Amino acid sequence: MSWVTTPAESLWMRRARGPSILVTLALTNLFAYAARNSLFAVYPDLRDRFGLHDSKLGLLTTVFLIPHAIATLPFGWAGDRYDRRRVIALGMLLASLAGAAGAFARTTTELGISRAIVGFGTAAVVPVANSILGQIYEGPRKASRMAIFNLGLLLGGVAGFGVGLAAGFPAVVVVLAVPGVVLAIVLVMLPIPGHPSPSAPVPMLRYMVQLGRLFVVEGRQLLRIRTLRWMMLSTTAMAFAAGGFNAWLLDFLERDKAMSKESATTLLSIALLGALAGVVTGGRLADTLRSRLVSGRLWTIALGMTCAIPCTAACIELPAGIALHVAGTLNFFFFSWYHAPMAVSVDDLAPPRSAVAAQGLVIFTMHLLGTASASYVVGVVSDHSSLYTAMWVPAVALVLAAVAMVAAIPSFAGDSARRSL
Repeated sequence: MSWVTTPAESLWMRRARGPSILVTLALTNLFAYAARNSLFAVYPDLRDRFGLHDSKLGLLTTVFLIPHAIATLPFGWAGDRYDRRRVIALGMLLASLAGAAGAFARTTTELGISRAIVGFGTAAVVPVANSILGQIYEGPRKASRMAIFNLGLLLGGVAGFGVGLAAGFPAVVVVLAVPGVVLAIVLVMLPIPGHPSPSAPVPMLRYMVQLGRLFVVEGRQLLRIRTLRWMMLSTTAMAFAAGGFNAWLLDFLERDKAMSKESATTLLSIALLGALAGVVTGGRLADTLRSRLVSGRLWTIALGMTCAIPCTAACIELPAGIALHVAGTLNFFFFSWYHAPMAVSVDDLAPPRSAVAAQGLVIFTMHLLGTASASYVVGVVSDHSSLYTAMWVPAVALVLAAVAMVAAIPSFAGDSARRSL
């Protein structure tokens, strides 16, 4: 278990060590997401090599995300009981080795197993890192700092697409495995503060046996928080929307908008700049509104989701051209507002002893019920109708996300006040 720090040591950690911890965790997040998105740009290679149709291409992402979602629970509970550096490092090492092994896959089953293990390993990063950064940067600028960590998510998406386009399959999975191994080594030596409310460590075998009970007991306690339940519904719907768009947007631009791969990639690159700006804007606006309203961070999320709805509809309907570039950039901009405020709000609602577990529970539902099914559902609708029709499915999910987030706002003040009771 990581050491326990005094308040004075925590302040020193934030000032002197905080930036290096933040950068290292952001890079880890970047390469975890690059590994996750690495196959989105190589669909033609996968079609040629394995003879896959749209539904099976979508299923590859589902195979990645189901173990990814499930693993957030044991990794989350482990982060409350063991050295958080080693928890993340172990996950990244496992994901990197499994990813590289996917280059030797001869069948879709072998490739699917590789992707499942990569998903399992990368699940360690976000819930544990969120708890570390939430502890270091506790205060009025917490969402702004968390936004920097979440830039790794979007830059990782860019890196995954970029390496995939440049290297193709199978080279892409090998190229992205190398920095993952290096970061796993760096993480083990990273100085971080002790857990704010450490639980007594137990032998690993006993911990594995206790996981079921831990899930029921702590999960039930966390689900009693009304605001958290609404946030879980909202973020799950948002994850479905984001997962469906991310997995199929490049194909949609090429097939339905008659854009070349180069033109579609250029549009996505410009739109991703909007996403980067959105992460930073969402974090800063959330902190600004939080200084005026207790529920200001949730209002930021709800506003971003609401503004994304017409932009998403425009992206589906508009033909290729300047207007589509503008709509796509605005769509990614508003889509990205929720990342940092969501992580910070979960931290504000969870009891300190369950800080990592709460992050894990939210991410578990997001990915298992949201992201994991999105690419497959869109692929199935595409096979039975058209990709144009299928892209409206995540658009509807976005509306549900906005409504659920508004419903979470009224109870936030009371639930956050009871956090330390």
